[in-house]
Amino acid sequence: MHIKQGNITAVILAGGNNSRYNGTPKAMLEIAGKTLYQSTKEKLEKIFCEVVLITNSPEIFPDDDCKKYADIYKNIGPLGGIHSALKNCKSQEAIFVTAVDMPFLNVRIIKSIVTQYQAQNSDILIPKINSDIEPLNAIYKTSILDELESFIRNAKRYAIRDFFEKVDTKYIDFENSDENRKAFTNINTPNEYELIIKED
Repeated sequence: MHIKQGNITAVILAGGNNSRYNGTPKAMLEIAGKTLYQSTKEKLEKIFCEVVLITNSPEIFPDDDCKKYADIYKNIGPLGGIHSALKNCKSQEAIFVTAVDMPFLNVRIIKSIVTQYQAQNSDILIPKINSDIEPLNAIYKTSILDELESFIRNAKRYAIRDFFEKVDTKYIDFENSDENRKAFTNINTPNEYELIIKED
């Protein structure tokens, strides 16, 4: 029997600029009859006891039981969302972070990341395929909050990879397979969304 992870909170980042596709916010785009937000949340609920949403536009999301928090540091990209999540989930040991625009989120991969995190000790655990890393399918310890706040206050640029050098960051290798690469795909343009819809 699988026991859901209670010491790790799942976080969906949907802050950004809430990119719109023909008038529809990206998180509300539908694939196979479900919005990207609904699909992501349902997958995470299979693994984690709590799922929270980081968004600067909570009004576009359905009124459900998901806690919603805004970025504290605005307009600095994913680092702002991760910071807000760490700040608002600091009673937990760690957070698993993903983005709302990843339609093929893979439960098997996420479970592997959690298992690896529990088997070793690191501040951040990031999946990697060859030299490609995916910071938005990763685990971050809440104990790095002060270090991240210091980094943000002093950064000349807000590149998430620059922060990895400041803490104990480890990587989990995944096979370079079509299934694994697909799991880390995100939707950046309307054309990419249209291609996914056609394949579905």
